[in-house]
Amino acid sequence: PAVPVTAGLREVGALGLAGPRERLTGLARSVLAQLAALHSADTLEIVLISADRSRPLAERTAEWSWLGWLPQVRPRHGQDCRLLLAHDREQATARAAELLRRLDDHLGDEARSGARPQDTAEDATAATGTVRPQPSWARPDDGTDPAGGFTGPYTVVVVDGDPGGADVREAVARLALEGPRAGVHVVCLAETAAASPTSPVTRTYEAACAVSPVFREC
Repeated sequence: PAVPVTAGLREVGALGLAGPRERLTGLARSVLAQLAALHSADTLEIVLISADRSRPLAERTAEWSWLGWLPQVRPRHGQDCRLLLAHDREQATARAAELLRRLDDHLGDEARSGARPQDTAEDATAATGTVRPQPSWARPDDGTDPAGGFTGPYTVVVVDGDPGGADVREAVARLALEGPRAGVHVVCLAETAAASPTSPVTRTYEAACAVSPVFREC
C-alpha cells in the first residue's frame, strides 16, 4: 500500500510538486490545509501566485477560491492588497517584489550583525556530534541549514505554473533559493502527464521545468 511522504520545508527550503491537475491540486490542498491547521496566522502567512495565462482566469480563481477563507492569506506586513492571492501578472509582480524586499531587509540585518546563516546548524552539530538526517531525495547536505536558523514568522509562497514574465520568474527563483533564510518557502506546482511506475523520474522533472521554469530551483 502507498505510504505518506513527509518533507519539512525548513529542512528542504523549497518544494516542487508535479502531476496531473486533479492530483496536483488535491495534494496542494492537503499540504496547505496541514500548514494552516498547525500554524496560526501569527506564525504563518500563505501567498498564492497563480498567474499562468495558459489557463483561464476564471478557472484559476475558482480553483483557489477556498484559500480566501484562511486567515493566513490576509496581509499582515503592510501589503497593498485585500488578500495575498495573485491571479494576474500585476498582482504577481507586486507580491514577489514585497517578498524580495523582506528578504533583502533580512539579509541586510544579517550583514550588519555579522551573523552567518549556517552558524545555527554548525553550532548544533558541534554540540551534539551528530549530523541531521536527510531524506534520500534531498539535495546533498553541505552542512548548512537552508533556513539559516530563522525562527519565524514564516511565509509559504504557492506558485502554480508559470508565475509570469522574466522579472517575476527571476524573483520567484531567488525566493526559492535564498528565501528560507528569511522564512520564505516556495512550493511550486507544475501540471504534467501522469507517470507510471516504470517511467523515468527525469522525464517528469523535465516536463515540470518546461511548464514552470521556477520548478528547477525547488
